[in-house]
Amino acid sequence: MLQLQEIRIGNLFELQSFPEGNNRIGKVAEVSQKQVLIDRKSFTLDRLIPIFITEELLLASGFTEFGWLKGFSVFQCNHFKCTLNGNGVNLFGGNVNNLKPVRYFHELQNLYFDLTGEELDISPNFVRSAKTEMA
Repeated sequence: MLQLQEIRIGNLFELQSFPEGNNRIGKVAEVSQKQVLIDRKSFTLDRLIPIFITEELLLASGFTEFGWLKGFSVFQCNHFKCTLNGNGVNLFGGNVNNLKPVRYFHELQNLYFDLTGEELDISPNFVRSAKTEMA
């Protein structure tokens, strides 16, 4: 279950909609004590669905495939490299090595910000296409 302290402005979540099957992707604009604001609508935490990290999400976020290491899903960005497998993402490089895999995209966004002081930007086109596919 999501905890309020792990949610930051800019985090992406799938939004549980009613009727079921109309879920879409939204970006957190504001966090209050019991809910978050996304697309000018309030959502309680139980309506937010964490997004599993995929290769497509990493690429849309500015990571590139680390080409010379074949047979492994290794990606790199300006600050570090990461491996992607069924357990999630593990970051490594220089003095960075997270010990626990990060499974959800909002966790990667938060870890990236904690390590670099910068936001992990995602292509707006990816978010738009994800909203369309899920609608």
